[in-house]
Amino acid sequence: MKKMWLTGLGLLACFFVLAFGRPNASVSSTNMTEDDFRKLEQQWLDAAAGPDLPALQKMFADDFMGTSFGGGGVLSKSDVVPADESPATHMPKSTLRDSTVHIFGDTAVLMGSVEMQVPQKPETIRMTTVFQKHGEGWQVIAVHMSKAND
Repeated sequence: MKKMWLTGLGLLACFFVLAFGRPNASVSSTNMTEDDFRKLEQQWLDAAAGPDLPALQKMFADDFMGTSFGGGGVLSKSDVVPADESPATHMPKSTLRDSTVHIFGDTAVLMGSVEMQVPQKPETIRMTTVFQKHGEGWQVIAVHMSKAND
């Protein structure tokens, strides 16, 4: 059992080295702080509630992927940023609550709670958002949302 656990831990460490540590790769430093990423997350939530499609188009990378508590498999950018302003694509007004941010060079991971202001009953979800520096700005490259346990 201990050997399986150590093997799993070793594989996880290899994943992080490959994903974030890329030996000999140039890692540019960022002037972004943890609070800056919290602000980016809130800007996304605000744009999704609008929806502000031009802002969402800029915020999400073309190769974005994500999952949501609604099921339906892996989401792409076209699922999150619709071509039209269909009411079905609006997210309710939401506010980022408790969150933790870790910055890895040109990649940042934010995990936190989001309070969705649903008229019938406010709902809390857990969200993990991965940002990556593209050019001069940062874009969302991956998101995972799940319902918080009450």
